[in-house]
Amino acid sequence: MSRIVAWILSLLISIFPSLIRYSPPLDWEASALVVLDAIKTRNIDAIEAYMCKNIKDHVPNLKGEIGSFIDAIQGDITGFKKRASNGSGYSSSRGAIEQKDSAWDITTTVTTYYLVIVWEIYNNFAFEERGIRSIGITATLDDGQKIREGISATEGIWSSHK
Repeated sequence: MSRIVAWILSLLISIFPSLIRYSPPLDWEASALVVLDAIKTRNIDAIEAYMCKNIKDHVPNLKGEIGSFIDAIQGDITGFKKRASNGSGYSSSRGAIEQKDSAWDITTTVTTYYLVIVWEIYNNFAFEERGIRSIGITATLDDGQKIREGISATEGIWSSHK
């Protein structure tokens, strides 16, 4: 009898791993507003605080990379506008990992930039991976120059990972 109970418990835990561990999902919409303000005020530490562990562990000179990312935005920021695609995402087949995107137009005195942030809002196996998995901007200036700048995790963007 005890073997049957142990087998049923192990089966349930393998199907629903959240029975053992739970961490509330990241509030990615509120977090996006904080990151947008940090971009505008050039607050590198605030942006770094939202990066996932993979980025913190694998991007050399992360503060310098964030600074370069912000420096790529030319002109004074005059506004932010949420894109219609905001909130599309990925969920692993068992719901152990969930990602959402946050898409914005950043208007400056020079041009409008397109910003996308991929958020890992839930990870039942590695809580520390919650946060920004990827952040990038693109724009085309009046002279035709293309701006592309970004910081990404080395794995697990729109897919399962360790």
